Amino acid sequence: MTNRLVPTVDVNTLDQWLNTDEVILIDVREEAEFAGNSIKEAILLPLSTFNPEQVPQVLNKKIVFQCRSGKRSEYACSIFLQKYPDAKAYNLEGGILEWLAANLPFHTTHPTY
Repeated sequence: MTNRLVPTVDVNTLDQWLNTDEVILIDVREEAEFAGNSIKEAILLPLSTFNPEQVPQVLNKKIVFQCRSGKRSEYACSIFLQKYPDAKAYNLEGGILEWLAANLPFHTTHPTY
């Protein structure tokens, strides 16, 4: 069930915001997931150690939270909005799975053995 208090954004809108430098993207997945594939501009702040005070806040920039499918990022966004209720914060609908399904750009980091 979606938390109606957490605004959402679709992948195409996020892509536009990233291209126009209007947003800070926070990835709340764990480090191993992030290393597998990520949206290039994402900042990793894993939910397991999430602290809303670590989220960079830049004047006039939106903040979008993302994870694999949108559930963990919805939770992180709700925590963030409880602390900063006036922030322009959003949850990415469908997470990185939706981003990849839309064939939007991402990068992969392969571990070194």
